[in-house]
Amino acid sequence: MTARPIGVEVSCDGPTGDDDCPDSAAIPAGFVSRTARQVRADGRRLGWTTRRAPGRLLDLCPNCRTTRAPEETTR
Repeated sequence: MTARPIGVEVSCDGPTGDDDCPDSAAIPAGFVSRTARQVRADGRRLGWTTRRAPGRLLDLCPNCRTTRAPEETTR
């Protein structure tokens, strides 16, 4: 039997990108989505957003997208 990867899981990086998502959210696996780009496109249809960070992308679920970090609310 040969094991082959069947897809990619994209999980939420938390409201600030440095902490965990309070809901431990992940984009539900789609049958035809096999790459990170395809999974992120599925997530956008569900309200997820992607932000750029130095050297990586931050994936935010709808809940964390609307939650602001404490330092952002004082600006």
